Amino acid sequence: MQQNPMRSPAAAQLLAVTCAAFLLTACDDKAPSPAAAAGTAASAPAAGQAAAPDAEAARNKARNTYTRVYNAMVDDNRSWAAIYKSYRGLNVQGKSHSESSFYGSPDTLAKQLKDLKEARASGSGDAQLDAAVDTLVAAGEKLLGTWEPMAPYYQSKGFLEDGWAKARAADADMAAGFTGLLARIDALDVELDRVQEARRLRQMEEMKRQGDMLGYATLDSMAVAKKFMAALDKVSGDLKNKDAVAAADARAADLQASLEGLSKAVADAKAQAKDGKEPHHGYMSLHNSLQEAVGQWRVFKQSRSEMTWRNIVSYYNNAIGTFNRGFGR
Repeated sequence: MQQNPMRSPAAAQLLAVTCAAFLLTACDDKAPSPAAAAGTAASAPAAGQAAAPDAEAARNKARNTYTRVYNAMVDDNRSWAAIYKSYRGLNVQGKSHSESSFYGSPDTLAKQLKDLKEARASGSGDAQLDAAVDTLVAAGEKLLGTWEPMAPYYQSKGFLEDGWAKARAADADMAAGFTGLLARIDALDVELDRVQEARRLRQMEEMKRQGDMLGYATLDSMAVAKKFMAALDKVSGDLKNKDAVAAADARAADLQASLEGLSKAVADAKAQAKDGKEPHHGYMSLHNSLQEAVGQWRVFKQSRSEMTWRNIVSYYNNAIGTFNRGFGR
């Protein structure tokens, strides 16, 4: 059976990168998010008072650290899901083994947890997001409790000397540790996505109020593009899931409509621009990359090609890169 390209590590990675794209560009946004306002009283300023600039800067830094570490945790072949798969490849409880399958280091996880804990000391200003970090750290430390003392054994292939006895004894705890960590990484993803969406809606409202329709349309297209890619992730490789295909087609149509709005906003900005002040070329670069992603989806429905899916990913990531670089002259 053809491998499902929608379930490739690259697909998981690009959704994480989208999250980072919005959160990282919101670093200069000084207004507290709606989620922050709904947090605990201990994390909010007194009534009638704005958060001190230093405190808000620390919260922004914490949010960005959370995002950076999350992205590292789901980054393609270096993700913890991929490393757990490599551990399962040892086939510890089976009769045949793959002695060199397992890679990754507990030192990497320990460093990621250290970064999260340092950021958590100031907190993000969002109680639910901070709680998700707390539970992820706890899950990671539980895995380290088993993995760290076993690391020299795995690295030195000690199982070849003791007939896999020590590996079998630790297998249940290793598996539980990895699956627990992966569940908490997923939970952090949900909270990061919620915070991102709240920020995006607030930013768009402010842009509309100020008449910045170019910025408004750009944020809208990026948000719709993310929904499009999430819909593609539910499509099976052989396209037999007709409901999922229909949902992806609907999101593609939504993205096409949003891109028409972005194109109009660029045209309007050009018409209103004074000499030498035309909109940054990045707006249409982003537009064109997302347009190509839609086109490659339509090609994929005909070709079912892994390469075509990779083209969708590539065009989408190009749009993210353009967005992250900004649109200054």
